[in-house]
Amino acid sequence: MTAIDVLRASLRQTPPRDGLPGPPAHASVCIVVAGPPRAPSICLIRRARWPSDPWSEHIALPGGGRKGDEIAAATALRELHEEVGLVVPAEAELTALPQLHIRLAGRERLLLLDAFACCIGEELPPLQAGPEIDLAFWLPIATLWDLGSATHNVLHDGEMLVYPAIRIPQGVIFGITLRVLTLLSDELGVPLPFLEEIPGLRGHTP
Repeated sequence: MTAIDVLRASLRQTPPRDGLPGPPAHASVCIVVAGPPRAPSICLIRRARWPSDPWSEHIALPGGGRKGDEIAAATALRELHEEVGLVVPAEAELTALPQLHIRLAGRERLLLLDAFACCIGEELPPLQAGPEIDLAFWLPIATLWDLGSATHNVLHDGEMLVYPAIRIPQGVIFGITLRVLTLLSDELGVPLPFLEEIPGLRGHTP
């Protein structure tokens, strides 16, 4: 029996207490790849500003919450169409990434996030931003691996936060979206260029 097997069996017998009542919420996102094979892009959005939305103005992947008895892939495809006007061809294969278990600060439910990736061809189709989207755009995938884009400074609601992040012309990628893209980079075997140490964290001996 491996160490992972031992730990998994232990947690089944004694589930950890997360303090979150009720069943988890479910959501899905889709990493849509398009463009020439040597220089593909992915579809990203910048959410519109909404006072009650914790993800207001965030750079994100198209996606959202599950409705009714939808399966995870159906949620991803529906949200993709609603948010950016894209329809994935029937012949395009959806590749599932490992499910993320996310506990959000100030929220009372666990979020289970399913992420999928698909390729829709060598042309970049036009994007039509839905009412909750400020901007929908194609980002060259190589931008994510640009070491000069790695940062830890995230300006959010007028407050400077310290998070691993990737700065792009349209904003800053961090949080849940960055976790999903990290899963993608793990699948590709090429880690994203995060700095392992927060700049200025070390103390200096006088």
